[in-house]
Amino acid sequence: MNANLHLHSKFSDGSLWPEDIVRGAARLGLDLIALTDHDTMGGSDRFAAECAAQGLSWVSACEIDVADPAVGYKSELLAYFPGKTPQDCAATGAMLQRVLDERRKRLDYYLYWARTFFKREDLTLEDMIARRKADDDVGGGDELPLLSWSKVDLFLYLRNNKLVPAYINYKIFKKEWMRPGRFPKYKLSKPDTVSCLAAVHADRGFAVIPHIGHLWNDNPEEMERQRPQLEALLGYFKGRGVDGVELYWYSGNKKTRAINELVRGIAGPMGYFFTYGSDCHGPDTDKYTIDKFSGDFPGFPLPGR
Repeated sequence: MNANLHLHSKFSDGSLWPEDIVRGAARLGLDLIALTDHDTMGGSDRFAAECAAQGLSWVSACEIDVADPAVGYKSELLAYFPGKTPQDCAATGAMLQRVLDERRKRLDYYLYWARTFFKREDLTLEDMIARRKADDDVGGGDELPLLSWSKVDLFLYLRNNKLVPAYINYKIFKKEWMRPGRFPKYKLSKPDTVSCLAAVHADRGFAVIPHIGHLWNDNPEEMERQRPQLEALLGYFKGRGVDGVELYWYSGNKKTRAINELVRGIAGPMGYFFTYGSDCHGPDTDKYTIDKFSGDFPGFPLPGR
């Protein structure tokens, strides 16, 4: 199956609602897709309904922010639940709800500083939610408590209020504005690898390491030079119970082939399976990549493998 299993919507930091993503995937001729919003499966039901309408296969999924001090890992794990709905994933859902609550607290913190810095008492979460509802052309709303609020939302909200210049992108905003005197740092509490895997596996899901090349700045030569460290990291995660590794779009064909071949050559003999993902965040982002990368995915391993 021609699969792209790493896509983001407006339920986290993407720029499209789930239905728009599915329609785009159908136009591209994809067979299997997954909505992997950060720390939420809030858009999954809408995503699945549109997949059914378009004749596409789908899998319930999300991308979970994790931190593992033992190896200095501060990134994510992708979680996939083939044949299940979010409602079937009680353990993962409970873990995600704790993270969503934490994300909402962080946004409240940043909005406090926005009101202080700009002297604008109207900058509130309630206003952000109202604007998000008005933007939803499907007329949703019941799922909005499951939105995974991020710093991208803060950036877009301030820009739409003309408090941040239109020419500034999110990368510049994060560098210039997320600092004392403007928006002091908020340390987001994240699950560790062990607790994340325990929840995903309790729901009979699969955990996959995404975009591992990011840990080496997407530099295949540096990854080859530090091959022992890459092998050790993959061995560590395999020992903890991680199931798969993502083959990924690294912003160019040559770089993508080099990194994915290296990762496949190391991770395959360890017993990992492989997924394919482009990490698309939609138009008007720096990751409009749904048409850049996909792969012939044979399916998830059978139970017991």
